[in-house]
Amino acid sequence: MAIVKMEKMHLLALKSEQSKLMQTLQKTGIVEVIDITGDKKEEEKQGHKEDRIRDEIAKELAELETKLNNLKLGIDFLKPYSKSPNPLIYGKPDVKKDELSKILSNETKIAESLQRVFDLDKKIAQLKSEESKILNQIDFLIPWQGLDIPLEQLGNTDRTAFVAVVIPRKSKDKLEEKAKESQLPLDIKVIGEKRDDLYALIVYHRGYNEDIQSLFKEFSVTIQDFMGLKGTPNDIIEQSKRRLSDIQKEREDIKTQAQGMNQDLFNFEVLYDYYMVEKDRKTNTLKLFDTDKSFYLQAWLPKERKSYITDTISKITDMVYVEFTEPEENDDIPVLLSNSKLVEPFEVITELYSLPDPRGIDPNPYMAPFYWLFFGMMLSDAGYGIILSLFTAVALLKFKLEGSGRKFVSMFFLCGISTIIWGAIFGGWFGDLIKIKPLWINPLDNPMSVLILSFILGIIQIFTGIILNGYKNIRAGNTADAIMDQGLWLVLLTGLLMFAIQPLAGIAKYVALFGAIGLILTQGRAQKNPIMKLASGVMSLYSVTGYLSDLLSYSRLLALGLTTGVIATVINTMAKTVGGSAIGFVVMILILLGGHVFNILINILGAYVHSSRLQYIEFFSKFYDSGGRAFDPLRIKTTYVKLEDL
Repeated sequence: MAIVKMEKMHLLALKSEQSKLMQTLQKTGIVEVIDITGDKKEEEKQGHKEDRIRDEIAKELAELETKLNNLKLGIDFLKPYSKSPNPLIYGKPDVKKDELSKILSNETKIAESLQRVFDLDKKIAQLKSEESKILNQIDFLIPWQGLDIPLEQLGNTDRTAFVAVVIPRKSKDKLEEKAKESQLPLDIKVIGEKRDDLYALIVYHRGYNEDIQSLFKEFSVTIQDFMGLKGTPNDIIEQSKRRLSDIQKEREDIKTQAQGMNQDLFNFEVLYDYYMVEKDRKTNTLKLFDTDKSFYLQAWLPKERKSYITDTISKITDMVYVEFTEPEENDDIPVLLSNSKLVEPFEVITELYSLPDPRGIDPNPYMAPFYWLFFGMMLSDAGYGIILSLFTAVALLKFKLEGSGRKFVSMFFLCGISTIIWGAIFGGWFGDLIKIKPLWINPLDNPMSVLILSFILGIIQIFTGIILNGYKNIRAGNTADAIMDQGLWLVLLTGLLMFAIQPLAGIAKYVALFGAIGLILTQGRAQKNPIMKLASGVMSLYSVTGYLSDLLSYSRLLALGLTTGVIATVINTMAKTVGGSAIGFVVMILILLGGHVFNILINILGAYVHSSRLQYIEFFSKFYDSGGRAFDPLRIKTTYVKLEDL
């Protein structure tokens, strides 16, 4: 129920057994290989042959990376067209050893299928580029659809010029007026228009070309270039639309081909996972010490599994030496958590913050009950809790969730149960929609009682954090520090709290005074100067304001609980005001459904965020040493399928 104890495994074996042993270790999935090559001194290197071996492995890894990248491209292309079962619902398909062998023996054909996918992908890219050009061309020609002259016939004859131009709308009348005043033989025929521009055909005598060009410049007239297009604009547009239709048909043909490649997609996925497993193994092989005849490996593994790993290795070969040692002071020990089924889902809260120091305390068994209580108290509606638990229960049963995703959903399932309990205590059933008498009190009627309860829960959690910090000191052999740093603070804070209980007020001052004097005399013990010792002790009492601030943070338990209830009640009131008719009944149902769905979602988010905040800031700050690194064993880690009997 804590951080799993780790030991370091030392393995020395023949080089000829290396591949077999690494495969075995990968199958067990319980050892994290340590990279010890960085500690090797230059003079201890084994020579050119070892370098060649490492170069060969690096080359193999580069080839594997290329294969993986190509397969990933093929998978990503075919996935949208696939009709394969959703792994989230049905899980990853199992691949037996003989099926894997068959796929591996057909790698050449699979490579041809992969090339076919690349060709289809390239074709789609070409069609997309062509389609974009055609659409731009159509958009360009639409204003000219009314022009019934083939575009290649525009230009000059012996005496006349036919010019397609774009004229600013505000300039057309002035242009015609200026041409008339200058007695220029010019005729303007408007073909089309857009918001600020007119698209026109201008016909004029070539003998006045210079004057006409000056006129164009004066009124910002742009001569249109049709870039070698032939035919009338309308004909070109119709032809372009036919080509767009052909492009769509080609796309449908590619889609049909891709949909018929389900088996190829499966083969790609199997090979991808197989190569990824091989890549992981070869990457870890580079972390070993090699000689011509032998190799040396170091790895972390859970202490409780060392008998299992020894027995497993001994079945592979007798020519191996295995030894286990305790971690040294400067070792970078990985962290693996082991908690009960009820606590494990709440590990995600800690993981989002940071894993614990491997030599510290696992906070999850102590944090989980508080998080569970706080979440339910903040959401505080039994109806919402039932919905939350039902939806998460269905997700857990129907979907093949793994890792952090499963933990998250399991946590919300448990928090839904907490919400049901608190909702029944407070009498919240979709606000006041269902009239059920509270088991204890309605926060809307008596918020002070709930606020006092919030502070009591906060005091319990703060004291738990201080006690855990004291336990850390005792475990480390610093019992005196635990008494002076945590024990005396517990005495002072207890004395201050006793002032709130009238019968205990008389002795409260003595308890608080004892704690305060003890802190003044001990908190400056690290100082050498007697005056500084006393000053540091007095200044340490200022930390009481921090504890008061932490305690006030727990008022959010009341605030969020009230928010849920108030919004739910407002939704119900709004719904009741529109009832009375058939249409009103439908509107009422829509208001109830939409309002309560919104309320449950926004308050689930609020309860999650603020419950986490209370753990991270008010609780973890008292005792938690973070900064751990997750245990990452060499294992058969796949993305798409389950590889059996590798």
